[in-house]
Amino acid sequence: MQFTRLWPALVVVAGLTACSERPSAPTPPDESPPGAADPVIVQGGRIGQARLERLARRTARALRNPSFRADLKSALDRSTYREGKVHFQRYLKENGGRGLRELAASDGEPEADVDGDATRSGTLEMYFPVPAHRAAWTGGENLLVATAERDGEAPVAYDLAGRRMVLSPDTPPSTPVLAVEPAEQDFGARGEVAAATCNGDGCGGTGGGYVTPPTPGLYMSRIEFVGSFESWLKGDPEYEIHIMGPAAKGDDANLASFQCIGEHATNPYAWDSDEKLWTGSQLLFSKAQIDAMAVAHKGVPFTIMAYEDDDTACQIKTDSDRASVLFKAVSTAVGQWKSANGINGKLEAAPSLFRLLAALYSFFTTADDIIGVAVSDSVTGRYRSGTNWTVLNDKAGASAWVKLEMK
Repeated sequence: MQFTRLWPALVVVAGLTACSERPSAPTPPDESPPGAADPVIVQGGRIGQARLERLARRTARALRNPSFRADLKSALDRSTYREGKVHFQRYLKENGGRGLRELAASDGEPEADVDGDATRSGTLEMYFPVPAHRAAWTGGENLLVATAERDGEAPVAYDLAGRRMVLSPDTPPSTPVLAVEPAEQDFGARGEVAAATCNGDGCGGTGGGYVTPPTPGLYMSRIEFVGSFESWLKGDPEYEIHIMGPAAKGDDANLASFQCIGEHATNPYAWDSDEKLWTGSQLLFSKAQIDAMAVAHKGVPFTIMAYEDDDTACQIKTDSDRASVLFKAVSTAVGQWKSANGINGKLEAAPSLFRLLAALYSFFTTADDIIGVAVSDSVTGRYRSGTNWTVLNDKAGASAWVKLEMK
């Protein structure tokens, strides 16, 4: 989400070794007929774990066919998307619908049943979320196909015989796992991800930092996360930082995002880090934006928040209850000193009154994880070498440490 209006406050929110060896009891089938409208989806609810499991099981059984395994491996190897991801529904329809035919034939089902499940499941992606698994699988039968509707839930997996098992949500098994799950990748219409371009000799660092050094404003030079905030089945984390301000003029209680800094943001805000420690030089908010916000929202600071994106890039989609719990915890710990201002070229802690988050909850994919709100160390009294702001979580503990400065 690019900055289109100027807002005040800056929020940086900022065998199988670990799985059950024995198949668990199969999940009861979804009772609704394949062609019927799903009342849960229509009303705005969960995708349906039973439907996802049916697709995963069919995929696993279809992969008994060596020719189909070779075709899938070729599609994964050709992928230009991050982590070698493939749009599941598109893959089923490619090559004259071969994938759809293979999945249907795996259990002797009508193609319409398989297509109905795929169509009603929202966008799904297929890939190896564990890098070691991607490297290890050469197209053989040593493979599991797993799915989970929500990040952090125990993945349900099937071997190529269609046997069901529940994997550990914390540790991947040694056997390569192909995930079929709600998509985090924005596949768009282009079919590939455009690479970000470095625009100056200030680029670099351990995770990115695409920035034009002459641009004055607020910069981040270091951030250390305490964890990935992502389960292994969801692959690499997609960290984002959002500059936040009032959702509407005169509304200081509700926060909305006005500048996204992340992998899919446009320069100079494109920033891609999958690691827990990043160093470099990344623009977060330009001086022109800060000055204009001060005019449009006089006296209201900006807030900085960190997210782990599980949904559409640069769009905050999370449960409002999560945000409320976080804001209450941070307010209890530091009072109103939850924001910042950068007037006169100096970054300082500032008080703010926000209590709510103006965000959309996604019913069809996993919800974004709020990592926390950035608070100046001068307020928290928590100091860590090399950083000067602490990202506080919903227990008022540190979820990240960051170095911020005006340049």
